[in-house]
Amino acid sequence: MFRWEYIILFIFYTIGLSQVNYSSEIQPIFDNNCTNCHGNSGGLNLSSYSNLMDGNSNNGPVITPYVHASSELWIKVNSGQMPPQGNDLSNTLVDLIAQWI
Repeated sequence: MFRWEYIILFIFYTIGLSQVNYSSEIQPIFDNNCTNCHGNSGGLNLSSYSNLMDGNSNNGPVITPYVHASSELWIKVNSGQMPPQGNDLSNTLVDLIAQWI
């Protein structure tokens, strides 16, 4: 029985039922790669969850909850457009953002 519990936990984890924690997994990505430009200035502010969910002052929401492929933020990081100047996020980080959304 003990072995089956681990197998079940592994299955739940691998099919994506585990949740990504914004504070410990997503905000550090933004802090390390995005807030130099998208911090306390006008436009999109990625310095906190509430600022992110407020969206871009110029264009509105950047996150479409539960639909990463429609979220402007994911589209920009997945395409390599953001962060600029060859500082692309790794595929692992882009995938983590998609899982969070």
